[in-house]
Amino acid sequence: MSNKVNSARTGARPKVPASSELLGNATLFRTDVTDKGGSGAPLLSACLIVKDEESVLPECFESLHRLVDEVVVYDTGSTDGTLDICRRAGAQVYEGYWDDDFSRARNAALAECHGEWVLWIDADERFVCPNIPQLRGALATHPGTDALAVEIFNLGDDPDDVNINVHRALRIFRRSRCRWYGSIHEQVELRPGLDGSVQVAPLKGARLHHIGYRNDIVVGRDKLVRNLRLAEAALGRDTGMKGQEGVAELNMGRALAALGRFTEAQAYLDEGVAAASGGVTLRAALMFGSQNALQTGELDKALELAQRLEQVSATKDLARYLQGMALRRLGRSQEAAEKYDQVAELTNEDGFAFPRSLLRAERAGTFCDAGRMTDAADELIGLVEDAPEVPNLSAALKVLAATGRSPESLLAVLPESRLERLAAALILVPPAVAEPMAEALFRRFGPRPQILAAAIRFAPYTRTDRALEWSARLRAIGMDQPCPLVAQANVDVLDVSARIRAAVTAHAAFGDSRGEVLALALAPGLHLAQIPEVLREIALLDPPLCDRFAAALCSAGAPGAGPTGSLEQRVSCVAAARLSVGVPDLTRGSPEERASSGPFPHMPQMVAGPADR
Repeated sequence: MSNKVNSARTGARPKVPASSELLGNATLFRTDVTDKGGSGAPLLSACLIVKDEESVLPECFESLHRLVDEVVVYDTGSTDGTLDICRRAGAQVYEGYWDDDFSRARNAALAECHGEWVLWIDADERFVCPNIPQLRGALATHPGTDALAVEIFNLGDDPDDVNINVHRALRIFRRSRCRWYGSIHEQVELRPGLDGSVQVAPLKGARLHHIGYRNDIVVGRDKLVRNLRLAEAALGRDTGMKGQEGVAELNMGRALAALGRFTEAQAYLDEGVAAASGGVTLRAALMFGSQNALQTGELDKALELAQRLEQVSATKDLARYLQGMALRRLGRSQEAAEKYDQVAELTNEDGFAFPRSLLRAERAGTFCDAGRMTDAADELIGLVEDAPEVPNLSAALKVLAATGRSPESLLAVLPESRLERLAAALILVPPAVAEPMAEALFRRFGPRPQILAAAIRFAPYTRTDRALEWSARLRAIGMDQPCPLVAQANVDVLDVSARIRAAVTAHAAFGDSRGEVLALALAPGLHLAQIPEVLREIALLDPPLCDRFAAALCSAGAPGAGPTGSLEQRVSCVAAARLSVGVPDLTRGSPEERASSGPFPHMPQMVAGPADR
C-alpha cells in the first residue's frame, strides 16, 4: 500500500497497438541469459504471471521488444495457447500454480530474473516508450533509487473517452533491493533485513496502457469476485510486517465496495481505520471509508472521516472535496461551497486522485444550490471541456440560459466531434434553452442532420417564427413531413390561437395542406375575443383561406373543438371583424397581383407572437 499511488487526469485517448506482426515472424527476447550477478548481468528483466492470456499477450510482448533483456513468465495453469506464445517469443517459462496469492506468484517469477532492474507488467498491459535508448541509459545511471513510479493509463470501452483514469505504481525496481508483499493489491517493499524505506523516483518518458478495465475483460474473468476471494483469504494471514496493520481490512472493504456491497464494506473499512498505525494505510482507510459512507447514506460519518483525513494529510484538497460532498448532501450548501473554494486538484500526498471532472461537477452543483450561478456556469463549461457527456451538456445549457451567457461560450470548448452529443442534449432541456444553442450550432456547422433532428423535437414549442425557420431548414434538405409548424398546431396544450397561427403559417409558407385542415378544424374552438385578431392575421397572410376560415368559425367543426359562445354571437363577431378590415382590404388587387406579392411580406405580422404553453 505504501508505494502504490494513484492519480487521474484528462487528455487524448492513447492509441493501443493493434498488430502482432513481430511475434509471428521472430523470437523477440534473449533465451541465453544466465548470469545473475557481476558486470555481465543484464540491465532490465520483464516479469509476468499469466493464465490463459493468449488474446492479449502478443501485444504485450511486442511492446517489450528491444526494451528488456529477458522476459520471465510464471504460468499459473493456462489451458489455452499462452505457453506456446511465450516460448515462440523467447520468454523463459516456468509452469507453476495458483494459490490465491499474487505476491507469492510474482516472487516466484522474480527468483528467475537476472536483470539489475525488474519491470513487472501484466499481459493486459502495453509498455509505451518513444525513446528506449534514453530510458535504458537512465536506468544505468540511477544512483540511490530503489524503484520507479510509472504512469498507468486505464483504458475503458469508449474509444472517444478523453477522461481516462491514470494511476501511478512502482513497476520498475532493483532486483537486489525489493520484492512483493500482499496476496491482493500486492506492494513493492524492501527485502527482509534491509533498513529504511523504498527510495522512489518518477519515471518520465514512458507509461503503461492497461486494457484490463474494459467491461468484456472484467466480466469475462470475474475479477471483482476473485478480488473478494483473495481479500477474504488475506484476512486470516498475519504478515507480521510493521506498518501493514489494517491493510487486510482495507482491502476487504474495497473488494466489497467494488461489488456494490457498501454496508458490509463499511464495517471492514471502519476496522481498517481503527487498526491502521498511521501513514498511507490510515489515509487510504479514511478516504475509502468516507467515500463508502456517502454510498450508504451515512452522511455524518462520511463528514467525520473526511475531517479526520484532512487532519492527517499534508495535502488537504481530497479531504476537503469529500467534506464538500457530505456537506452538500446534508443540505449545507454554503459550507460545501466554502470547502470547494479551497480545492484546486483532487489529490493528496500519496498520489490518490480523482478526475478533475468529478470536482467540476460537484462544484457546479453546489454553486447552483448556493445561488452562485455565474460560478456554476464557469465550472460547467470546464466540465463539458473535460467530460462532454450528455448530462453535463444538458446541465451546462440550463445554467448558461439562467445566467444569460452566450451559447458561443460553450461551443468554444467543444470540438466538432462532440456535435452529436450536444445535439442529443438539446432534446433534454427546455425548448427555450435548446433553441438558442441550436441556432448557434446551425450558424457554425450548417444543416447537419444531428441539429435538425433535435429541432424536430424542440421547435414545435418555440415561437411560431422560430418554428417557421426550422421548418424551412428541414424542407430545404427534403424533410417535409416532420414540419415543426404542423407539429405545433397539433400540440393540444397550446392556446388555440397559437395553434391556428402555426397551421396557417404552414399552409401559407409551404402550401402544406395539413395546415389548412388543422386551421379549419381548430376554428370553432377559437375564443370570441380572439376572432378579430386572428381573422386580420389570416387576411394578411393567407387571403384565399380567409373566407373558408370565417365560415368554419361559425360551424360545429371537429368534435370537442367548440364553439365558444352562441352561434349568433360568433356570426356577429365574424361579421364585425370582417367589416373592421374592410372587404376591399380582403380582396384588394387582382389574383395575379396577390400571387406575385405572396404571403411572406406579411409574415412577421402573423408569426411575431409566442406560442402559448
